[in-house]
Amino acid sequence: MARRAVYLRDSAGRLPYILVALALGGLAISLYLVSTHLGDKPIACAGVGDCAAVNSSVYASIGGVPVSFLGVGLYVSLATLAYVWSRDPSDDRRMVAYWGMALSGAGYAAYLTYVELTILHAICVWCVASATILATSLALATAALVLTPDPAGVTAGRPARAAGKAR
Repeated sequence: MARRAVYLRDSAGRLPYILVALALGGLAISLYLVSTHLGDKPIACAGVGDCAAVNSSVYASIGGVPVSFLGVGLYVSLATLAYVWSRDPSDDRRMVAYWGMALSGAGYAAYLTYVELTILHAICVWCVASATILATSLALATAALVLTPDPAGVTAGRPARAAGKAR
């Protein structure tokens, strides 16, 4: 059991760097979609789905702002939060801040995927890739929150429960 705790603590120290890499991948996707929007260029969809139909739909913007612009902001925020988390992986507040941002991004991506499948009946591979990055980021952050042992033995200002004892 002690070996598992050490592994999880060490993994939690590397996890923010993995999350930065995921956010940079998502940022690249969002920047590509922004460039196609600004340049009024066709979106390369690799012969899978109908990216043009999805990205020209009424769901592709909010208040006239393309969702891809929002994606740039989201991924910059995620990369920044993951980097800040990496500076002190034991600070749960940093982990929770990242988790909250990943949760909001993954939730919105899930909604957009639902729209693609049920309303538009078209799929965009770039959107699916972005949704996958967000779901992976959320899953990793959730695992870190749930599985990483508290090195101080204290949770939210209360003593940690002893194994097998209820409060």
